[in-house]
Amino acid sequence: MMRLIAFSLILAFILSACKKESGGEITNNGVNELLGRYAGTFIRTGMDTATVDIYFRDDLHFEGSSDTPNYPAICSGTFTRNGNTLIVNDTCSWTANFDWTLIFDGNYSITLGENNTARIWRTTGDVTDEYRLTRYTR
Repeated sequence: MMRLIAFSLILAFILSACKKESGGEITNNGVNELLGRYAGTFIRTGMDTATVDIYFRDDLHFEGSSDTPNYPAICSGTFTRNGNTLIVNDTCSWTANFDWTLIFDGNYSITLGENNTARIWRTTGDVTDEYRLTRYTR
């Protein structure tokens, strides 16, 4: 019995000595830092710039739009974040009359900056699709 008490006390001491991470809410690989409504621009290398809006919801769904039809093609779906990678799964039905590589879908690099900014991009060959966004609500 005495060994059990001693073991329990030692275990309690060890657990209380463990360093706890400070600084707020628990994140899901950075998802919580991304949540909110964003407005900004999209540009594909050598093409025009479009104005976009994207809402990353706390249920890990997104929805968005562009001021130019199908450039880029943003609708809705799910997302997750793993460090500096944003994985987007578009769940909308699309017609065949445009370049489907413009659909906001797949793996992107992401950096979150100061002043509620986000840069989301991917490069395929010589072509980069880039979203430069500013969060306007959490």
